[in-house]
Amino acid sequence: MTQFKRSSPLLTLVIALWTLLGYSLAAAHGQSPASASDTANARSPLGINIDALTYWSTEWPLLDEMKRSSDWLTQCSRYKSATCAPQAPATEWDTREQSRLDLDPEGWIRSLPAADDVSVNYRTVATLLLKGNGGAYPSGLYTVLYDGEGTIEYGFDAVKNAALSQPGRDVLTVKATNAGILLRITATDPHRTGNYLRRIRVIRPGGVCVGDPFAYAEDAAACQAQGRAYMPFTDLEEVRRFHPLFLSDLRHYRAIRFMDFLRTNTSELVEWAERPRLEHARWSGRNGAPVELALELATTLDADPWINIPARASDDYVVQFARLARERLPLHLRIYVEYANEVWNDQFSAGAWVQQQAVQRWPDQPGGPSPFTRRINGYGKRSAELCSLWKREWGSDSGRVVCVMGGMSANSWVTEQALKCPLWAAENGGHPCAEPMDALAIAPYFGGHLGYSRLASAVAAWTAQPDGGLALLFQELVTGDLLNDPKALALPAVYRQIAAHRALADRYRLGLFAYEGGQHLVGVGSAQNDERLEKLFTAANRAAAMGGLYDDYLNGWRQAGGQLFMHFNSASRYTRYGSWGAKEFQTQSAAPKHAALLRFIANQPCWWLGCR
Repeated sequence: MTQFKRSSPLLTLVIALWTLLGYSLAAAHGQSPASASDTANARSPLGINIDALTYWSTEWPLLDEMKRSSDWLTQCSRYKSATCAPQAPATEWDTREQSRLDLDPEGWIRSLPAADDVSVNYRTVATLLLKGNGGAYPSGLYTVLYDGEGTIEYGFDAVKNAALSQPGRDVLTVKATNAGILLRITATDPHRTGNYLRRIRVIRPGGVCVGDPFAYAEDAAACQAQGRAYMPFTDLEEVRRFHPLFLSDLRHYRAIRFMDFLRTNTSELVEWAERPRLEHARWSGRNGAPVELALELATTLDADPWINIPARASDDYVVQFARLARERLPLHLRIYVEYANEVWNDQFSAGAWVQQQAVQRWPDQPGGPSPFTRRINGYGKRSAELCSLWKREWGSDSGRVVCVMGGMSANSWVTEQALKCPLWAAENGGHPCAEPMDALAIAPYFGGHLGYSRLASAVAAWTAQPDGGLALLFQELVTGDLLNDPKALALPAVYRQIAAHRALADRYRLGLFAYEGGQHLVGVGSAQNDERLEKLFTAANRAAAMGGLYDDYLNGWRQAGGQLFMHFNSASRYTRYGSWGAKEFQTQSAAPKHAALLRFIANQPCWWLGCR
């Protein structure tokens, strides 16, 4: 159990070689690498939302799976410890004593309870990796690297290969299923010298062909066939963070929206010092990934980052973020800045918080505006304030900051209230909140009405058709003439929403973007549990007809005056909670929505003034 040394002649050679190939030495120290050579997105009119870093995701964002593992589970076993509560066997898996963990500042376990410690039940800690994604990850040899002394055990899909392992480096034979990998620490710092287990990295199998950061290779033979040298991920974990297949799928998009990646909807960040850091044990917490990682990914892809500022963020947080972004981003990249996400949407906690602040600022008065109206005014006010802070910090480069006001596609009154913000304008010399902004953004989803509870029976009845209801579903999406619902979101109605917001954008001299968009086939309320609807909606997303519908939809967006369009999202598993991904999993080869997005990029170079 000796400490694993970070430096080695091989690592030095790897870093030197990578530098010669165009990568900055700074990358070896966790700083942003020089951007990869990428011209695939030079004229792209599309961007994309990417998923949060979660252990169940079907996307392959990172080489190190530990960074998106679950929070620590505190565990016990009555076979090893009499202190495990016998009346509650379920607590053996997680005693929920996370507040009692002895963690270092980066989140690693410094010590475990002694066998005779009766103040807690847990004796070991564990974390989950790759569980619940349907086995959408590769089988093969995974390498666990770590510093310090202790004992790590593995379970579920992983078995330690003792013959290939050595102190500081465990090799796991993994056969992928839905179970994923269990990593359990049963002892750490056994000699009480402070040399506890830390910097645990779980490196995927495979590697890259030297000279092409987008070329994934399962083994050396794949590179030899191209006449290139092979470099396994284990030799790159100090230099590279992102999986080449993840980069390859994203390289065609002009912009990357990091709303879920930064966990905007659950973030409670206020101050800059509280933010997740690159050196932390994992990046999968409720406050999302480090902002440095988002900027690094954008730089690697040569794509513009779209950043959502947490609802509670202080002015200092905003200024520090702006300063970091100006330091890290190459001079030719823009950055899109949006306050929170869908503040009008009660599904997310930010709306209630913004409303609370707005009601305090503009108290109740007889005949006065509703709390919701005050919420939207507060959203507009804070959006304008953030924009001013960013542009002031960027100074002569402020033209590269694109301030975005989010609108509500289904209700242009809400959108206009945010843009006009009469309550704030009355205190601000009559200046509307739209004044400092650069763009209005909406989410022109189509098909959401098919999941309404009141229509569930009618839509579910379509599944009795020989084709399972697909023909009727696509007819309704194209024309809206089967259900004749006044709130139907078939394509004609969506185009009207876009046109209404184009008129608003023109009135305030703003660009019109889509912060999210695509199909919205998902059950709402009780309809979410209707297996017939889930089966129909999933089949529709897998059908070739969906790709054709995307062709029409994206062309309709352009014709209605839309500009940058950000699809939601890149890759995610299809469930009763929605079929959002352009792909269902990273390695999917036949994905109609993904193919349609790439067709549109190839056939419709960006059309608006100054797009690149």
